[in-house]
Amino acid sequence: MNARQIILTARSGFRQLLTVAQRGKTRLILLGHTLLAVADIIGLGSMVPVLMLALDHSFLEKSSKLRFIFHQLGFASEANFLKTLIGITLLFFLVKGLLAFLLQQYIRKTASDIAFSLSKRAYERVFKERSYDRLNHDGPGFNEVVFFSPFYFVSGTYIPYLTLMSELAIVVLLTAFFTWYNPFIFFLIVGLIGGGFFLVNRFARRRITELGEAGGKFRDKALREINYGSGGFTDIITHGAEAHFRDKMLQYFRGFSESGIRAINLQTLPFRVNEMIALIGITLLVIYAYFYSSDNIGQVRALAALFAIAVFRMLPAANRVLQSLMHLKLSAYTIEQLRPVVSETTPKKERVGHFQQEISMKNVHFAFSDKPEIIRALDLSIRKGECVGIRGVSGAGKTTLVKLLMGFYLPKSGEIYVDGKIIDESKSTLELFAYLGQDPYIINGSIADNVVFGTDASDTQKIHRALEMAAFSWPEATGDLLQAEVGDHGSRLSEGQKQRLALARAIYHNSEVLILDEPSSALDDATEQILLGHLAELKKSGKTLIIIAHREKVFDICDTVYTLENKRLTPYQK
Repeated sequence: MNARQIILTARSGFRQLLTVAQRGKTRLILLGHTLLAVADIIGLGSMVPVLMLALDHSFLEKSSKLRFIFHQLGFASEANFLKTLIGITLLFFLVKGLLAFLLQQYIRKTASDIAFSLSKRAYERVFKERSYDRLNHDGPGFNEVVFFSPFYFVSGTYIPYLTLMSELAIVVLLTAFFTWYNPFIFFLIVGLIGGGFFLVNRFARRRITELGEAGGKFRDKALREINYGSGGFTDIITHGAEAHFRDKMLQYFRGFSESGIRAINLQTLPFRVNEMIALIGITLLVIYAYFYSSDNIGQVRALAALFAIAVFRMLPAANRVLQSLMHLKLSAYTIEQLRPVVSETTPKKERVGHFQQEISMKNVHFAFSDKPEIIRALDLSIRKGECVGIRGVSGAGKTTLVKLLMGFYLPKSGEIYVDGKIIDESKSTLELFAYLGQDPYIINGSIADNVVFGTDASDTQKIHRALEMAAFSWPEATGDLLQAEVGDHGSRLSEGQKQRLALARAIYHNSEVLILDEPSSALDDATEQILLGHLAELKKSGKTLIIIAHREKVFDICDTVYTLENKRLTPYQK
């Protein structure tokens, strides 16, 4: 992308990702930057006569404008006039610096609010759309769009765009000022700064961008290798494979670190170019004043002062423009990642909070994008109060099937009905269900925290009843069972205890349909028998149960059992 395309991409991202209020604040910030740019021109312009008065004692006689101000204000001596000008200039720069500081504070708060807002909107959208799995299958991933992308959008796109616009305003205004004041300085600045900027932009920006992209790829690969998880560590250690995985990780880490360090080194290039520009400019000024100017000393002083101001302000501005363009290009991907998950166009879904007769699936087909079908021409009917079992080999699509029922996914074709009404994107059925998965989610808190799970009010008797119905016990717990801490992700519990605690959560929240995915896989025979007895009681109370299992004994309490095989359901005779 060229500079124009990079800027247009950023502006398009702002229109799509920022709220109306945030766009208004952004325009206010850009106005503030423009006013500060004008103040910079005024401030830098005021330094010229001050410098000339200090360097050339005859400058007051040569400048009709300064003589007019001198006489109008009634100064008695040139020394007092110079002191007053210095004081006014210092005061002006002090006020300008204070306003610039306040503007930066406003930018910091606005940028922080934007990052917070994007993260909040992305989080809410993912849960509203039940799109966590889709995001991980077909997109960049939940953690990326909720945590990292909002920050990198602000730090790599929003703030660099503001910097780019403010520095461009400085460059344009200073160029106009020098063109009006002295065309020679204009052509000198354009020739030197423009040439230096072109060379740096041509080489450094492209190279730093390439290194940044390469470093990002190495980073992702290194993190993938190092994020083994607890199961990975166990396998690696027991198989003596530490050296193999270490070397793979270090291979990618070396590429990541070398790319980053080379990019950092390249960022010093503009400083060296600035040195050469300043040296060449001063040399040309000396040659011009000595060989072509009739007033060598005065001309050299005036031109040197102007050139020093240009180098002092315009070169850093040009460098920041270059750096901002590089940041915008490298972070453009965040706009594409955030756009689909912060859109405000999704209509509010109608909640289907209960059902009276039946939930059914008719001729349902499903596949993740660009993947083979998982479900094909599937029919299923579940009557209220019925217990339905689903069996099948691992990977057959059993969990995907129940997530279709819950509304996490929409069928590619076919229909899902609740009491004869089609469930589409405008309706939400998730409130009907409580789901107990194979790897229960346990939060770092107490037993009660895990049962209540985010609801404000808790009923102690109801919690105890839910734990009893789930056959949960924890003999090792001391003190009040409900207040016993389970550790990070339930580290103090066995796998069976985690499953039963998650089942107690489902019972506590009293959903109409309980989906149990391998509910007894981590239980011994005696505990499994107790659990099945409690599930039978739940069934008698009117709950609708859907049980996924491999162990045939679990299906003893089921009214109907199906086998999921070859992407279809067939009745199974127990």
